[in-house]
Amino acid sequence: MRSVTGAGRWNPPRCISGAVRRRSPLGRAWTEPAGELRAGPLTVRVIGKGPPLVLLHGLLGSNRYWGTAFDRLSAGHLLVVPDVLGFGSSPRPPFGYGPQEHGGALLASLDNLQVQEPSLIVGHSLGALLALWLARHHPERVSGVVAFGPPVYRNIEDARQRVSQLAPIERLFGLGSPWSTRVAELACNELCGKRPGLAARLFSRIRPDLPRALLEDATRHSWTSYSETLRRVILNDEGLTWIQEAGPPVLLVAGTRDRHLDLELLGAAVQQSAHAQLELWDGAGHDIPIEQPQRCLAVIERWDDAVRSSPLPKLIGDVSRLSLR
Repeated sequence: MRSVTGAGRWNPPRCISGAVRRRSPLGRAWTEPAGELRAGPLTVRVIGKGPPLVLLHGLLGSNRYWGTAFDRLSAGHLLVVPDVLGFGSSPRPPFGYGPQEHGGALLASLDNLQVQEPSLIVGHSLGALLALWLARHHPERVSGVVAFGPPVYRNIEDARQRVSQLAPIERLFGLGSPWSTRVAELACNELCGKRPGLAARLFSRIRPDLPRALLEDATRHSWTSYSETLRRVILNDEGLTWIQEAGPPVLLVAGTRDRHLDLELLGAAVQQSAHAQLELWDGAGHDIPIEQPQRCLAVIERWDDAVRSSPLPKLIGDVSRLSLR
């Protein structure tokens, strides 16, 4: 298995304001992770030895979303951190970005690394959904799941309603209408495809809280990989079933200020599942792994210990105050 050409430390483009990063608390907290990049069905960052633990990033992310803080997990694990299909340095096929294709590419990458024992799968947002899909459809490859900020919806109408309540730029790229979809496609092709430096600079205006390396990585996709993944994985009505029918134990972690999530639905889902539990974090937003990496690490390590014990201890957060329906 060869290393990816050009892998190593990333030098940020000069077009992104250093001042923006200096005043960003998340930019100060995040630093470049370690590990060796390897090519295969997916580009993966690998570090450590031991039982496998996989970290999956969200939409428009890359393996670097999980910064240096999460390298701590490699002390007792083989840490596998991919760029999911169509993003970062991973292949971008002309079509095929449903959960089956994303999950199949991840399993092929684990096979390529000769990882056959069940893995603890940790995901954020899109990565959380892919982890849940794997737990539902390939439980023999999954020892447990920690899902940070899983965007699970009752149906496509509910998903689109949730997107309509987000910020204007998020609504524009939410595939809500033929007009907005066409504008988003043109912007993606002209900026991310042809002028990624300018796209990263514009992203920094929208998300000045994010580290500039992650802003640059947010441009590394195609319109097809973005739009198909959003439509077929996130804006669907299967996530609820994946939670309820997952075989391995699942821990959902959600911030009470995360506008992408339906907290009532998550609470109802865990009540209807024999294997899922929920923790609600007061005041947390969507980017929990960047906002609170140490707390995320503690949860991951605790869940890793929990899934190895029997019976599974209750770690559920307070959902009694939610109006479940």
